[in-house]
Amino acid sequence: MKNMKTFAVIILSIFLSVLGCTDNEVEKNRRDYVIENDTNLMVNITFYDRVNGNTIASRILNPSDELIGTVEQTSDFDNSGFTTSSAFQADSVRLIIDNAKFYTNVFNTINNAFSEPINRNLFRHSNYENLGNERYLFKITQQDYENAEDCNENCD
Repeated sequence: MKNMKTFAVIILSIFLSVLGCTDNEVEKNRRDYVIENDTNLMVNITFYDRVNGNTIASRILNPSDELIGTVEQTSDFDNSGFTTSSAFQADSVRLIIDNAKFYTNVFNTINNAFSEPINRNLFRHSNYENLGNERYLFKITQQDYENAEDCNENCD
């Protein structure tokens, strides 16, 4: 009987030590969204949360600079209608280019709609180039500058 108790204690100890060594973290899938300034001009990019009226982040992108937003989730990514708003923790963004012109992109979280021009909206996943390994690239171009609205000397 004593051997049986010893055997049970050994088996229980092994079981508990194996259980304690398992990795309890949930595996997360990661996706990076890269916004690159592909102009020879300075771009001031500011992200907003319109619902709460908060400025989330602001950054100046010099020529060739990049800004990276990341999404981590436990499920696989579904690209159908996917938005980058969670990567940047925002639903609107304003770009001021060369302190002379600006444009704004919005993702309406209520009806899942993108502001015009849809094909250049930073929040729309399909506007990013797939670089592979869950990295996606959006380039701010000279054409974006040409299509932006004049600030009329009041870009703030």
